[in-house]
Amino acid sequence: MIFPNPLNPNRYVVLNSSFTFREGAAVSNSQQTPKLPDWAIIDLRTTPSAHLPGAVESAGFFGEQWELTNTTR
Repeated sequence: MIFPNPLNPNRYVVLNSSFTFREGAAVSNSQQTPKLPDWAIIDLRTTPSAHLPGAVESAGFFGEQWELTNTTR
């Protein structure tokens, strides 16, 4: 799902509910597992690599009540 960012109309919010496949996972299906936590903010101005979709600015997990936990920056 892609939606205009309500806090910045020049940006979008993208929800992706699938695996985060990268080129490096193409050699074996055993590598086709999620590479990011529950949520991540990706800077797409950084060129993607075989392992990352861009610069991971922040990432973390949701708790039992959908609260943000274990946030990394």
